[in-house]
Amino acid sequence: MLIKTLLPILLGILFSQSSFALELNGIGSYKQLRKEFYIGALYLAKPSDNPEDILSDNNSKRMALKVTTKRWSPRRWSLQWQNDIAINNSFDNDPELTNQLMLFTGFLDDKLIAGDEIIIDYIPTVGTTASINGITIIKTKTSKFFNNLLNVWIGKLPPSGEFKTHILGINNQEEADLQKRYNQISYNDARSNVIASWIQSRKDALLAEQRQQEQAKKKALAAKKAKADQAKQAQLAAKKKQSAKQKTYVAPKKVAKKKVITKKKKIASAAPVSSKKKSKKEIAQENKYYLELYRWELIREIRNAVEYPEWAKKFGQKGTVSLSFVVNRKAEVSDVAGKNPDISVLLVSELHRAILAVVPFILPPDALPGNSWKMNIDYVFNPKTDRQKFIKKPKKPSSLSSKKKISRADYKSTLSKYIDDVKDIITDKIEYPVWAKKLKQKGKVALEVVIKKDGSIDKINEKTLSRHDTLNQEIRDAIEESQPFPIIPESLKLNRTRVLIEHNFK
Repeated sequence: MLIKTLLPILLGILFSQSSFALELNGIGSYKQLRKEFYIGALYLAKPSDNPEDILSDNNSKRMALKVTTKRWSPRRWSLQWQNDIAINNSFDNDPELTNQLMLFTGFLDDKLIAGDEIIIDYIPTVGTTASINGITIIKTKTSKFFNNLLNVWIGKLPPSGEFKTHILGINNQEEADLQKRYNQISYNDARSNVIASWIQSRKDALLAEQRQQEQAKKKALAAKKAKADQAKQAQLAAKKKQSAKQKTYVAPKKVAKKKVITKKKKIASAAPVSSKKKSKKEIAQENKYYLELYRWELIREIRNAVEYPEWAKKFGQKGTVSLSFVVNRKAEVSDVAGKNPDISVLLVSELHRAILAVVPFILPPDALPGNSWKMNIDYVFNPKTDRQKFIKKPKKPSSLSSKKKISRADYKSTLSKYIDDVKDIITDKIEYPVWAKKLKQKGKVALEVVIKKDGSIDKINEKTLSRHDTLNQEIRDAIEESQPFPIIPESLKLNRTRVLIEHNFK
């Protein structure tokens, strides 16, 4: 009994002693856009200026932050930490680590103020503990959480090169001044009580949610039982009624005869465009069309190139990113800009990357007048779906419509080439699922994809399915991931076309 009573006290003493035994490795000022948010200090058992050695060292470590800004909003706190964590750590598909990072970056219920103190301690025999104003908010058993946060300071992309070198204790001429300021910053009991109230309110909310779920579960079970009883009674009543009912002759229903089509139905076609010299209005319409067509093609391809950043998806970051850019005759991009103050930097950076990756490979139409054009694009990041607002392809003005009919041979050749291109795009996406291959699952799958003239999927029809859902789903996924497809050539004058995708897993 005595050992059990003293164990928590002994652990507390061990924890505090390990902190006091640490030495200051470096101290720096964390700034963004010249605004200081906090002074950070790193304590180690043995000082080092080598990031790899510090991260791999299994001795006790401490990260200490003292807030200097007057107001650090929960949203700003969350976005800053999530962005810094993501750009300095390779994605780790560890649900426990992700939950810890999400809790840390999303813990604030209200703003931090000057004087607040955040401590992250790692002790080999205990694990990692994070606290705000002396109130523990996170406990973990490993160093992974600590190292992910420490990488924010000493990783490849720290807040600044100066901050990193100062934390590593290299050429820090401001160290004395920073230490003096750091030691003067402190919090009071009232601020500790505020943090404690956040924890209590979260516990209360969680408890209320659990009670609500239990009540909903009870109601659902009661409703299910009542429905089953009602169905049973209805069944018994139906049996009684059936036994008492006499058999009677029921005349067969009359089937209405289908109307026979005796005349051919003529499909209306547009009248041919008369040849004449183009007016200023027609030229203006054509120029507008070429600009809209170029914008439409750019947006399609940029959207197709966007990939949801893994960290952003795990952190639940979402929203609409709006950017503008200028593209010139050589398809060179400049002046990428946009005001997205409430959107994660990870999401903004991804759309920026997609623009730079795609635009240089799409040349503007030769007939488009001018040397440069300003473009705008919106992209909605949503973890649940990657669907974007539909953008209709601009309609070609009548002055550009061709009077010549395509020959049968050219028609077949053009359609055949389009179908082959679509098949190649989809085939490149098909992979033999690893577990299906290990389990020796085999079979032929054939799906028909109906493509609309703008390159989007109308529907997917099942033709031949294998016995294994994994193989069937692989073909479906390859089709879905391949869209949007190239637009159907206008010369074919098709609203949609069908492409049969066949693949034999063997």
